[in-house]
Amino acid sequence: MLFRSLFMSTLNRTPLAFAVAILGGEHITRIIPRGTHQYDRFIKPSELCDWSREAGLRVEDITGIHYNPLERTARTGGHVQVNYLIHASKPA
Repeated sequence: MLFRSLFMSTLNRTPLAFAVAILGGEHITRIIPRGTHQYDRFIKPSELCDWSREAGLRVEDITGIHYNPLERTARTGGHVQVNYLIHASKPA
């Protein structure tokens, strides 16, 4: 089966993402092992969209991903300041 859609998720390169993922996740709550994230490797949505278009893909949607460590749940929607999901497709 050939798929025409691609979904990618990553962390945004913002001060809020640094605070939540690295300070909060790795150092304060320790729910993520230290050293898991490297801030300079976080990707801005504009960069990922540009790279997708350069690869011949059409960006369909960008949405935020929000994790609640207390409930161990995740939801999509809302802002993309920390973690986000991009949907791209290959034109027919």
